[in-house]
Amino acid sequence: MQKIYNINYEIPLIGMIFAGLIDRGTNLIQVRPTSLCNLNCKFCSVDSGEKSKTRISAYVVDKNHFINWLKQLAEYKGNGLEINLDSVGEVLTYPEITELIEDIKKIKQISKISMQTNGTLLTKDKIDELEKAGLNQINLSINALDAELARELSGCKWYDINKILDIAKEVNNSKIELLLAPVYIKGINDDEIVKIIKLTKELNCKIGIQKYEIYKFGRKIKNVKEMNWYKFYEQLRKWENEYKIKLRLGPLDFGIKKTKRLPKVFNKGNKIKVKIMLQGWMKNQMIGVANNRCITIINCNSKIGDAINVKIIEDKNELYIGEMI
Repeated sequence: MQKIYNINYEIPLIGMIFAGLIDRGTNLIQVRPTSLCNLNCKFCSVDSGEKSKTRISAYVVDKNHFINWLKQLAEYKGNGLEINLDSVGEVLTYPEITELIEDIKKIKQISKISMQTNGTLLTKDKIDELEKAGLNQINLSINALDAELARELSGCKWYDINKILDIAKEVNNSKIELLLAPVYIKGINDDEIVKIIKLTKELNCKIGIQKYEIYKFGRKIKNVKEMNWYKFYEQLRKWENEYKIKLRLGPLDFGIKKTKRLPKVFNKGNKIKVKIMLQGWMKNQMIGVANNRCITIINCNSKIGDAINVKIIEDKNELYIGEMI
């Protein structure tokens, strides 16, 4: 069972992969208000959910704290921003998701709000509520239309793909734009991806097929190897030709363009003094704070409040990882 931590004003919202804000140098900002998840997907790249074998903590960010940080980042980056509400879990587990969207909508630099979701917590009333709050697009995870396979991939016996399909139709009938976002797992859901392509054409909505990828601490499907990118795009090209639909997509297809990014506070190799503020996402991890940024510190069993010396070993996109020295 994961222990849930509330992230408040003492914790900066830049530096963590599992919660906060992520700026990758484009007009799209990833907003992660929670790491909780209600599914246990067999292919989950971050081993999320109640059955996680690696994640000992989960996080929920204070809404007003989030908005304060987002306003500052939006002012720095300028107009034409898209906010993508995503998560290492399921973003709709966030208790104030509607209120968060309402507050985001008021930030003048933001022109679009999208959301990643597995759809299981959506209802017609919730869709109406999110539409009124200002949500512009839902990217809906559907990985198989076959009921048994869909249930197996979700890792939950209660998962009902027919209810998710009803939800897809409800979203498609609203003012919220629908994008189907299946994960292609070669040898497992090949035929199902074809069904989802046909469903996309039937609904006249968007589709963005993702590649199954294997990560060190993620879940792996037994006897399934990861495709390389060349073979993945070759398969997409074949489906494009057969079903007359564009599947090979790039940043421009999603309206993503480069913008100025926040300058790094730390660089790989820097040695810094860090104050321990929070239990980490995994065992032997702690979250420290220095210079208004969070640092995930590996192989660390220090106590909350300790001040320790840390060497930065990862700094990409201001997602900082350090180790004790």
